[in-house]
Amino acid sequence: MAVRLRSCVLGSFALLASLTVAKAHADVRGVLRLGVLPLDVESSPDTPLFGDDVDRAVRAYNAAATAYDRAHGSATTPLTTSALGLSETLFTISPGIEAGTGPYFFRLEGMIGLGADLRSYGVGVYPLNLQTMLGREVAGYVSAGGTASVLDETSSGASGGLVTLRLAAGVRLAERIVIELGFSAFVLGGVVDTERLQTMSMYDPRGETPPPAPDGAVEAGSGRGLVDVSVGLTF
Repeated sequence: MAVRLRSCVLGSFALLASLTVAKAHADVRGVLRLGVLPLDVESSPDTPLFGDDVDRAVRAYNAAATAYDRAHGSATTPLTTSALGLSETLFTISPGIEAGTGPYFFRLEGMIGLGADLRSYGVGVYPLNLQTMLGREVAGYVSAGGTASVLDETSSGASGGLVTLRLAAGVRLAERIVIELGFSAFVLGGVVDTERLQTMSMYDPRGETPPPAPDGAVEAGSGRGLVDVSVGLTF
């Protein structure tokens, strides 16, 4: 998944560059947004793309814990897939371009996300956008589109991706300051450490060390209704 997302990201950046040439045919403005995205998705065996890895990690951990308990007379609480959800707050940096005429415009932006344990980079594409003047120096707009990012966990080296279907509403003040509220109607994301996932099935219960928790091998999930906020400048 990460490879496909990287190709998508590179292609979208090329499109972003090509839009700068369109200035002669449409009104074009640059925008830099800084925001906060509270990422909180729940995991299950049915999670698209990541469900098999989640189920595999839970099965491997519970089998290892059972073997460890037999060998040492302990009692480990079985793990469920819900324990492998993804929760992180990302600080986002999104430079972009908006191009259009009249009430309609197209929006394309790069995205960088920085969290305590996660890093992301990708693109946001919004083909549906409407804007109108709410006052002499206040313009309102609504946007509909989606984002796709490569997602990396810095502590474990696990990698994966993050995709969203997103709606946004905002205002531009004096054609300089932008304030935006976003709503993700659907979110899917996760990271997988394939090597660590494979070694979980080779755990030796005869040692003194309990089996490692599987959240270092896979964290993933899907969700709906995530809200984010951003402020920015146009130029």
